[in-house]
Order: sequence, then structure tokens, then C-alpha cells
Amino acid sequence: MTSLLVRCFPARWRDRYGDEFEAILEERPLGPFDVADILLAAIDAHLHLRGIEAASQRRRGFMMSLRLGGLAAILGGVLFLGGLVASSIDQTDDGAGPWTAFLLAGTAALLLALIGLSSFQARRHPRLIWAAFALPALGMAMACVGIVGMAVAGDGPLVAGLSPWDIWILGVLGTVLGSALFAIATYQTRVLSQRAAALLATGSILLVSVLVIAATRVWTAGTGDAGVVTTVLTFVGVLAFTGGWIALGWTALRLQQPTATAVA
Repeated sequence: MTSLLVRCFPARWRDRYGDEFEAILEERPLGPFDVADILLAAIDAHLHLRGIEAASQRRRGFMMSLRLGGLAAILGGVLFLGGLVASSIDQTDDGAGPWTAFLLAGTAALLLALIGLSSFQARRHPRLIWAAFALPALGMAMACVGIVGMAVAGDGPLVAGLSPWDIWILGVLGTVLGSALFAIATYQTRVLSQRAAALLATGSILLVSVLVIAATRVWTAGTGDAGVVTTVLTFVGVLAFTGGWIALGWTALRLQQPTATAVA
């Protein structure tokens, strides 16, 4: 990974700073935010051929990542909630109503929040954070494919015998699972609110249960009312999931200085 990132810089830059910068990268695990930061620095180096400071200014960038991640978490939670509420109200049968735009935008914002808020957690839980990032990233791609498929192909099989709805629900499931992993890492590092992390984890677990039940009913051609229990689980899960993200975002915006143990 570190060698690949160093190769993103111009040859003249690598000849002068490559060994030193690679040594810096190998000192501690890299998170999604670090990779994004380095890739942006590589672009900047290609444009301006600046020194190593252009690629390693993380201390100054930490608080900016928290602010951007916090704003994205709040926006993502609101949009995701709006999309789920609108989908429950929408009575159309095409499966691709206006609510899909809210869900897609909300998922994209939550992915950005994961990148921004993972700056510190990745130091202590790199594998967990990368899994929390990869699942929503894959989920968002699948959700996009599913939504486009619902609008174009309808309910017929689209890929490997899966309908567009199947692909979409798997995409949402990936987003929720990634959020659960991120909540666990956040709770353990104590950088942000543990209560908010616990709320997000609870909501994610409830939504995973509901999504699995819904997918099982469709894939087994189940019929009939979902039941009061499932309805209650969905309602509580959605509120906890979106509320957890919003609370984490608010905590990030109010955080002035990360704890030393989290950064080390």
C-alpha cells in the first residue's frame, strides 16, 4: 500500500522525498482519510511539485476532516431518514420513486462521513475501519445499480438471477453493516461520543435484522403482513441509526482537540 501511494507522486518528487515519505507512512496504519489525503497531495505535487510538506500535513488536516465528517454525518443521517420515510409513503410499484434520490445522497454523505471521522480510529483499529469503509462503498455502488435497474428493467432478473430490488436491498445492507463496524470502533477509541456510537450500533443491528427479514420474505415468495414487531423494529431502528449518525456528527463539530491516546 505505501509503495503504491508513493508511486502516485512525480518521479522527481520520489527521487528527492520518496524514501523519507515512505518511512513516515510505515510508522503507523493508514485509514481511508489518510489515503484520500495522500492522493490529493499527489495531485498537488504533480501540479506544483512541492516538497514533502505537501504530502504530510495531517495534524493540520485532522480537525478539518472532523468538521467535514461531522457535517457529512448530519446531512447523511437527515437524508437517509428522509429517504426511508418517503419510501414508506410512496405507493408506486416501480420501486424507483423520488425517495431513491434521498437514499443515494444519504448513503454518499455517510460514506464521506466515514472517511472524515475515521482519521483517529484508524490508528488503533485499521482493519475494522477499512471494513467499515469498504462495505458502504460497495453498498452504495450496488444501491446505484439496483435503483437504475428498477427504473429501467423493472422487476425482472438483472444480474446472476437477482432482481434490481435484491441488489438495492443488499446495497443498503452493506451500508448499515459498515455503520455498525464504524460504531464499534468509535465506541472503543472514545474519540467521539460513546452514547452516540452505541445508538448507531443499536440502530444498525435492528435495521440489519429488518432487512434480512424483508429480503428473506421476498426471496422465498413470502406474503402477508410483516407484523407489528417488524414495524416497531423498523421504526426504532431507523430513528436510532439516523440519530446515531447525527449525534456523532454533532460531537465531531464540537470537538476542539482529539485525545492524545486516539491519535497515537
